[in-house]
Amino acid sequence: MEALKLIYLAAGPGIAIAVYLHYSDKWEREPHAMVARSFLFGALAWFPSYIYEDIFQTLFGLKNILADPGSFAWWQIPFYAFFGVALSEELCKFLFLKGLIYDHREFNEPFDGIVYGGVMGCGFATLENLIYVIEGGYGVGIVRMLTAVPGHAFEGMILGYFMGRAKFCPMPGKNLARGLLSVIFLHGAYDAIAFTHAPWAIYPVVAIVALGIYLGLKAKRELAEHSRRMAESAREFYIQKGERRSGPLLLRDLGDMLASEAVDLDDVMVDKATGESQPIKNLLCSELGLEHKELLPIEPREQPIPYFLLIYGLTLGLYLYFWFYRNYHEFKEHRHLKLNPELRALALYALTLIPFFLYGAIMEGMDVYAFPPAVDIAFNFLMVALETTLLYFLLRIVHTWISRRIRKGIFSLPATVTLFFFFGALRKLLPLDIANYWWFEITLIWLQGGVLATVQRDINRYWLRERGNRARYLIRKRGRA
Repeated sequence: MEALKLIYLAAGPGIAIAVYLHYSDKWEREPHAMVARSFLFGALAWFPSYIYEDIFQTLFGLKNILADPGSFAWWQIPFYAFFGVALSEELCKFLFLKGLIYDHREFNEPFDGIVYGGVMGCGFATLENLIYVIEGGYGVGIVRMLTAVPGHAFEGMILGYFMGRAKFCPMPGKNLARGLLSVIFLHGAYDAIAFTHAPWAIYPVVAIVALGIYLGLKAKRELAEHSRRMAESAREFYIQKGERRSGPLLLRDLGDMLASEAVDLDDVMVDKATGESQPIKNLLCSELGLEHKELLPIEPREQPIPYFLLIYGLTLGLYLYFWFYRNYHEFKEHRHLKLNPELRALALYALTLIPFFLYGAIMEGMDVYAFPPAVDIAFNFLMVALETTLLYFLLRIVHTWISRRIRKGIFSLPATVTLFFFFGALRKLLPLDIANYWWFEITLIWLQGGVLATVQRDINRYWLRERGNRARYLIRKRGRA
């Protein structure tokens, strides 16, 4: 019964805030399944952030910084708070929100960012809370209920606010960067003070949480007002597709039409009263009171190889999950493939990352330091084989489409899969007690990233050629007109 009470105490606040956010969308409530998915993705985002934090502590000799902060230099606490904790946790939530929710058709108005971002923060906070509260008891649960849980939730709302602006307005990169930096700053300031364990720390900690709640609610009010104006607007628009015009429809109809894929953000709408035309994306952005500019439908952009290698290395190979999803999503959307990118990315994540936590839990439950080497080797080979197998199916689709446009010089599917498996197996078999372990580990990560970089190079060539074909088609079309 005591354990059950602790679970209620740990899970209740995050679930309660998630329910509040779901039902706060008065104008177009999000599907229950999408809200539940966001909550689950938030919980799953905790796992890679935990791995990163543990690696960060090992690399910089900060293993006992939370238990005994007084034995470390004053600057090491904020250094760990901002770069070891805040950066890892907020970046993981950002990548999950951007990679798995942002492009979904149900994310069809700016306010949806508030719901999905906040709920994802609740999912992250709930799993983290379960771990801390079950171990620490009622005192920890009550303190975290008033500080850490609302902190994660409202930081998620702030991040979601900028996600909503990024999706429906110009300069998406600027909005995404501002959102990520804002939540990292709030989170890092909170942890830098809390980690000191000083008696006075409770006052600035509460102040930072209050600031996060204020900013989150302010963002929510702004986008809720935007949703209200759209729902109550009497302006009517036609949808213009080539020479064909349909409608008229009201602004409040846009959300349903975007969700059903009857229109997309780049379709042109013509104001019935004035005759002014502009893409739907511009119209939604202008409703936010922001400047708009003409946007044309384009093929996915190339990803520079140095950038790809940099982010692959900095995330210690975890970027694979987002690269995997991104390419599945882009080829599905632009080539109308019948597949589910979210489900496939979730399968890769669940089958190759979560088992390591379960494996560690089994070892701890059996009170053993390590299983026999043969068991470890077999387990690690199985994980690499699963990862490589799932990657193979993506690469096969990519190779098929690229070979239709680029006949020579594209990556070899068998060689790519074999090399990826080889470097992955070496990483898993690398002894932890070997001298200069991290130099070997990082080198193998770069080599594995280099294998995928050859694929990314050809993907870049493919989308560049597709954009060229689109441009030539538009020129010919205008010439005939």
